[in-house]
Amino acid sequence: MKFLSVAFLSCLSLCVSMCCTGEDDYNYSNTDVRNDSVIQIEDNVTDLQVDDTIYITTTLNNEQISTANNTVLLTNYLNMDSPDNFYYYYLNLYKETAYNTYSLIEISPEAIEVLEGNTSIDSQSLFVRCEFNNTAFINKFGIKLLEPGRYYLAGSKDYYNSGQELARISGNSFGTDYITIYSNIINSDSNGHYFFTVN
Repeated sequence: MKFLSVAFLSCLSLCVSMCCTGEDDYNYSNTDVRNDSVIQIEDNVTDLQVDDTIYITTTLNNEQISTANNTVLLTNYLNMDSPDNFYYYYLNLYKETAYNTYSLIEISPEAIEVLEGNTSIDSQSLFVRCEFNNTAFINKFGIKLLEPGRYYLAGSKDYYNSGQELARISGNSFGTDYITIYSNIINSDSNGHYFFTVN
């Protein structure tokens, strides 16, 4: 019985050593970019009326500077012959409640006006897709504001960036090199919130 146990363990060890080389089959690299000049509210408006539309423009230039201070081209991280050659991020709209807290607002598709690129609803967030126009990845859309109140727009909370609510812009990489662009909306506060009021 002892011989059988030793033989079994030896065979098992031999099989494991032949099947598992210990080498990584995947060598991924990720490049990070911080660029707070990518997303802008048209005319930097902060006071609007009910039924006004607030317009958000995203201009993601092909050439970016990484956090490691290297020049990178966003087109190098995508298969430009694929229909998935775009960059995207999620944006959220919050409204102040009677309890002095902010609640995530679910926007209906009818309240979205798409001018460039593609913007849609994904759960309660806006899915912002930036399309390439030979020099930059562009998106422009508007949100019709249907209720009075105090609002803010922001990306998602990012615990790796001091809890700021940044837009985390990514692409559909075709290889093993990935890039992520972190951005606040221009003129947002230190938490990444762009506040505005609807009267």
